Amino acid sequence: MRQDGWRQAADADGQVLAGRYRLTGLLGRGGMGAVWRAHDEQLDREVAVKELRLPEQLDDAARQTWIARLDREARAAAGLRHPGIVTVHDRVTGDDGRPWIVMELVRGRSLDDLLKAEGRLPPVRVAQIGLQVLDALRAAHRAGITHRDIKPANVLLENDRAVLTDFGIAAVEGDATLTGTGVVLGTPAYMSPEQVRGQEATAAADLWSLGATLYTAVEGRPPFEGASTGAVFIAIATEDPAPPAHAGSLEPILRTLLHRDPSQRPTADHLHAQLAWLVQGRQPAQPPVPPTVRHPPFPRPPKRPALSRKKKIVGLVLIAATAVLAVALTATLAVPAYQERQENQRYEANMSTIAGMGTIPGSSTDLSREDEGEVEVTSVLCEDASSDRCDVNGQVNTVINWFRAQSVVRSVILNDPRDECDDYAGCRLSVLTQSSVEITYVSISVERGTTSQSDKVLVLEFTVD
Repeated sequence: MRQDGWRQAADADGQVLAGRYRLTGLLGRGGMGAVWRAHDEQLDREVAVKELRLPEQLDDAARQTWIARLDREARAAAGLRHPGIVTVHDRVTGDDGRPWIVMELVRGRSLDDLLKAEGRLPPVRVAQIGLQVLDALRAAHRAGITHRDIKPANVLLENDRAVLTDFGIAAVEGDATLTGTGVVLGTPAYMSPEQVRGQEATAAADLWSLGATLYTAVEGRPPFEGASTGAVFIAIATEDPAPPAHAGSLEPILRTLLHRDPSQRPTADHLHAQLAWLVQGRQPAQPPVPPTVRHPPFPRPPKRPALSRKKKIVGLVLIAATAVLAVALTATLAVPAYQERQENQRYEANMSTIAGMGTIPGSSTDLSREDEGEVEVTSVLCEDASSDRCDVNGQVNTVINWFRAQSVVRSVILNDPRDECDDYAGCRLSVLTQSSVEITYVSISVERGTTSQSDKVLVLEFTVD
């Protein structure tokens, strides 16, 4: 018997739930449960039954939270009636107290399985799938439900029918959140930029995830990939996806869906018209550009006179190991293509270096792209530098020790007296590396704040070249 909280197929096969649902075979496993094929002996029909996974180390409180999540899925999906959404028939309890959801059995495979077996799909076929999933999403959104986990594995294909399933992490309007601190809900490659930043997932986030799913279907790979979850998060938060090579007329639709700014994505109604035109063999009209919504930037101090380097700071919440900032693209049409590629490669290498450095000291960290692919890092060490709670000397030690712990760093030297670090002029550090990467312009200084809570903040700044 396995000890990871999962029931072996041989043990569950033949089990009868609630006196009527006999399990006949395992269909698949996911992050929160396993799905079984079962026979409803009362109505003489086949159904799908989802079993909740409960890790053995859970205490009673955590166990109840997991059970509440499955109940939440049942409530969310049971309230929806749409041909593009898997129908929920029942919710029953097993002998061990765990809940099971009884659902419609979709006789087909997931889009993820199809892509693994056959590779990328033609744009018109992808548009057909997208149109049906969009119809399902519009029904969910009208009911106040945001799915939050649109991905190829959650799109089931039955002949020409596409069905959306797995509302296990859906946000129900009016429901208290069940998300624990630090828990990432969603699949990294298909999470919208706002989800990556820890912001609320709205209907626009579902549309972004739909765009990522359609991109994957037409290209055979996700729009953002990386060696780790953190690398994927950085790419989603800071980069545009590579232009799809096989999307054809679907390309402008994907481009607008995958816009990092939710306000610049198409509405569900306009997207429906675009996809319908493409399915009918007509060239979709260019989507109108929604009015730009300007969001206030993350509060940061103005640039001190002693520094002349231009900065563009947009605040991001610290996520997954480091937090990042939207990229300011500097290449222009006049720049030769080879030079632009070199600068982009340099920028990507610098971003990878920063991602590998772990959690940067400070309560928040912002990154901006400089000329020739350099990345400038700004991190707020103390929100109120004038407060006794801001131990400037301790912060300096933390920064020095953090740099010395990096594998790419050979030595760290504090060039100025420590008491100059708590002045507007600041103090400088020399960081010598043992690789081709250079860490320059390292300073710790007090800068003027922009909030009512403080007029001084202690800031760490450095550039990765």
